[in-house]
Amino acid sequence: MGKIFLFIADGFEEVEAVTPLDYLRRCGADLTLVGVDAKIIRSSRGLVVTCDLTLSELIGAGVDAKKNATQLAADTALVILPGGLPNSRTLSENVELRYFISETAKQGGLVAAICAAPAIALGGWGLLDGKQFTCYPGMGKDLSTQPVKGARVLKDGTFITACGAGAAEEFAFALVDALYGEKKLSELKSSIVAR
Repeated sequence: MGKIFLFIADGFEEVEAVTPLDYLRRCGADLTLVGVDAKIIRSSRGLVVTCDLTLSELIGAGVDAKKNATQLAADTALVILPGGLPNSRTLSENVELRYFISETAKQGGLVAAICAAPAIALGGWGLLDGKQFTCYPGMGKDLSTQPVKGARVLKDGTFITACGAGAAEEFAFALVDALYGEKKLSELKSSIVAR
């Protein structure tokens, strides 16, 4: 299995980051939590998290970052972008992250985003053009492809999107299913006493 990365910045939505992180690690995933602009990140409601790495530690900086990102993307199975503000804007404005996510998508890796992140980051980068996706209600109005209204979690090719914090568990289940299949998902659901 390839590498799995979850990217966060200040103002991330806790449940949208921690639920997929927890469920994927319960399934044995070697998931790396990456702080986009710092190693210690504060969530939208004040939870302080210490990341495994910063983005610059992961791919470097400057000229080397692009080459390193291309190489890393070839060995990446999944990238995850939780929502929350200003997290989603910080993610969308980071040039190195944009390049890495775009390369991961181009090379067939799964790209997952929830809440504001599908519209602000993935949509803002043009990665959702022509794709079915969902995001936080009312967002994405300025995108060329509009989100599917009322959808909680959608998968279109290698893109998995979800509407918000209330869909965090469904989102995490979709990620487990996409990576490990129905048997592992069923085992996870049983182990956590899911409904």
